[in-house]
Amino acid sequence: MARPKASDYDARRDAILALAIDAFSGLGYASASMAQLAQACGTSKARLYHYFPSKEAILFEALDRYTRRLLERVRQVQGRGLAPRDELRALLHALMAEYRDSRAHLVSLLDDVKFLGEPQRHRIESTQRQVVEAVCATLDRLAPGRFRPEQRKPAAMALLGMVNFTFAWLRPDGPMTHAQYADLVADLWERGVLEPAEAARSL
Repeated sequence: MARPKASDYDARRDAILALAIDAFSGLGYASASMAQLAQACGTSKARLYHYFPSKEAILFEALDRYTRRLLERVRQVQGRGLAPRDELRALLHALMAEYRDSRAHLVSLLDDVKFLGEPQRHRIESTQRQVVEAVCATLDRLAPGRFRPEQRKPAAMALLGMVNFTFAWLRPDGPMTHAQYADLVADLWERGVLEPAEAARSL
């Protein structure tokens, strides 16, 4: 008969995921050992194996949870029935709120997904593609007909590129907050994409 889980089992797994993803960022996934991860998580190697069978399992669950949370945040915004300009601004605010405290996750998405097995890698990349497609849908509503079919994804990637890499330079304690930066990006897109498209349609 299997031993029942401790009442704090899920909370301990959550804590390990948060600490381990930070450790991957500092140590490098390829170099990190389970012993080093256990030390970073303040536990023993044996106890770490009790919660996760491998460092790959830790990486996958951390990134799977994170990418699914991003997708859920985007879909929540899109489900509010906002006007297109308001939806774009709300979407950027939602993403920046997530990015503000998730530097380690973003670094691992860039550097470590390649170390996952194909099924796990495919799942992470599939969720990321769904985020991009959701952003495409917001841009379609923002400027109908502005982008040709082959331009939709590059346009969405350009928008995401303006916010995805803020972990490298936008400090939480800096002169501009993440919310203020979200508004700046929204202003740039409204003036550079929406207003020219509206002007062209009025000619």
